[in-house]
Amino acid sequence: MRLLTIVDEALANVVTSFKVTSSDIAQVLSYVTPEMERDHRTECDALRLLKHEADKCALASDTDGVFARGLWSEGVKQAGVAPPVDFGLLRRGLKGVAFDRLGALEDSTITRHRIGKKVDETLEHAQALLDQWAYYAKNGNEHALHSSALVVPLDAPGPVVLDATARADFLWDLFGGRALRIETPSRVRNYSNVTLHVARSSGVGKRTMKANFSKRFPRLIDDLESRLPPDRSVFVCVHKDNRPLAEDYAPAFSRFSIGHWGKVDGSNEWKDFDTAVIFGMPYRDQVSLNNTFFALQGFKGDDWFDDPQWKTYLDVRRVMRQRQLSVSIIQAIGRIRLRCAIDEHGNCPPSDVFIVLPKGQEGDEVLQDIRADLPGLRLADWDFSIDGPKVRKPRKGSKHEAIIAYMAARLPGREPITKVLRALDIDQGSLKKIREKLNEPSSALSEGLWSINVEYVSGKGRGAKSYLVKHQAA
Repeated sequence: MRLLTIVDEALANVVTSFKVTSSDIAQVLSYVTPEMERDHRTECDALRLLKHEADKCALASDTDGVFARGLWSEGVKQAGVAPPVDFGLLRRGLKGVAFDRLGALEDSTITRHRIGKKVDETLEHAQALLDQWAYYAKNGNEHALHSSALVVPLDAPGPVVLDATARADFLWDLFGGRALRIETPSRVRNYSNVTLHVARSSGVGKRTMKANFSKRFPRLIDDLESRLPPDRSVFVCVHKDNRPLAEDYAPAFSRFSIGHWGKVDGSNEWKDFDTAVIFGMPYRDQVSLNNTFFALQGFKGDDWFDDPQWKTYLDVRRVMRQRQLSVSIIQAIGRIRLRCAIDEHGNCPPSDVFIVLPKGQEGDEVLQDIRADLPGLRLADWDFSIDGPKVRKPRKGSKHEAIIAYMAARLPGREPITKVLRALDIDQGSLKKIREKLNEPSSALSEGLWSINVEYVSGKGRGAKSYLVKHQAA
């Protein structure tokens, strides 16, 4: 008897990435007692070796401008033999450390759990770096050592994956002969009831969008309200960091909802919406692309970092980035009602999609992928400029949804109220009313925060700070 596994969605998180920085290792070593050092000498020496490599590469990068280099092409672990370096016992020994008192000089279960989780993760990732290949890379201002691996071994029994974006997803190209891509039969779907409104702009990546979002988003809302009637239901996909600010707007539509990259694939939340707006591009960084390529094709030498050729591709990393961009966008577009067939011809309900694509070749290629995956799609020029004169839009009076969205995106820990207001561009004059709602357990704000494990801790006395404390989910 043969068992068949069917995955009803695109493969996600199929590659596990490992990363360790010099400061991560220093943090772990700071909690190692003399007794632990004596009992785990080999492991502590291995950590210092990794830290030395990270520091050496960082110094060389700052000196000669190199952004990536290989460290070793295979690990010290041999099949069937216990690894010479095994952090397992050290990880167990560190479980009982009072990280909150030693590291943060406070008595806090949240802090203890947060630091403990980070320490354990560092040791887990350090183990992977030593067990297999590893490389150094500078990403922004961060210097780190990296490795990666497939979650499922390549020789595991193959499943059937129902991936609507398989044509564009370069991951399947990297699988090579181990994957068989079956093309979707023609005329199964017809998207002639969908209009894609396309604008072009530079600066649509995460950093630039975050820096300019408070100016750009009101312009978007103003434009959409001038084009669409108030009975429309509008879904907007933005970067995660921009979602709290976007939640603070209430356009004159029957429904208006915000989603963010990384949390839209496969979601049914907007399946009845008639309009999708893609506002900001979810670019993958080079480290992520390196890790995906190496996990499936094996580690390459230093020359590959500067000249990433593969098969007929002169720059496979650029192709991977563009194709992953297409896949993410097609997935986001497919969250609204155009996914539903309404007759035997594969037609869908009338829908509109608005998107600001990057200028140049990459934007052209993404548009080509969208049209290939949505046959019959109608195109329209969107006369919209992402930058220009400032537009002021009325905001929601309560600010509650913005605060809840901001805390939902935070890790467990304390956030001063003043910091939250500053991040959301909420003036201090609103603080009194917000405090009143936070002190009222039955208010929508308090209940919304409780639903995501956040409580309000009010400071006592003159000058005392008040916090929103996010607890670890049970």
